[in-house]
Amino acid sequence: MSESIDKTIKVISGNPTPEELAAVIAILEASHREQTLKAKAQAPVRSSSWSRNTTQLRGDLRPGHGQWQAAFRAGLE
Repeated sequence: MSESIDKTIKVISGNPTPEELAAVIAILEASHREQTLKAKAQAPVRSSSWSRNTTQLRGDLRPGHGQWQAAFRAGLE
C-alpha cells in the first residue's frame, strides 16, 4: 500500500537562507521520528495463546497422602 504524501514546504513569509531551511527540516524530521518511535513503543505487545494460557496449566505433582485429590481442579470433570 503506497501513500501519497505531499513533501512540499512553502515559505509564506520572510526570506530564509538554505541553512535556515535545512535546520527547520532537520527539526521537523527529528520530531516526526520521535513521535513514530513513541507510537511504536506504546503499541500493545501481542502475546500468543500459549503464553496467555500458562495460568491454566497444572503445576507439579507432589507425592503424598491426598495429593491426587488436592491436584484436582473443579470443572475438569
